[in-house]
This record gives sequence, structure tokens and C-alpha cells, in this order.
Amino acid sequence: MNALDVYTKRNIYDYLARPEKKFDKEYSEERQKIRQYISKDDLATKKDGGVIDWGYLLNAADGW
Repeated sequence: MNALDVYTKRNIYDYLARPEKKFDKEYSEERQKIRQYISKDDLATKKDGGVIDWGYLLNAADGW
């Protein structure tokens, strides 16, 4: 999966609004995979003690 296809404003806002897995079933199979990919990255970053800069990603998504 290409990061440019995953980290779009729509996908980021969607994930941040409702990051819990229980909401995945409300989306198409493709969107579920995208949410799971973003969630996996988010949890891995938190596990390492970091935080994803969502503001930066949202601003950068303008250029993608």
C-alpha cells in the first residue's frame, strides 16, 4: 500500500475522528484496510514513545 494513497486528508480526518477498531466495519473493505494501516503506524509510534504529527501530515497532504 502506497503511503500517498493512505495519508490523505480524508483518511487522516476519518481516523482521528473515530480511531477505535469497532468503527472499521462501517467502511468499505478498502477503507478498512487504510484505517488499519494508519492505526498500525499510530500504535507502533506510540509504543516507541513517539507521537505522529497529524498537523504536519494534514498540511503535507495538500501537496499530494
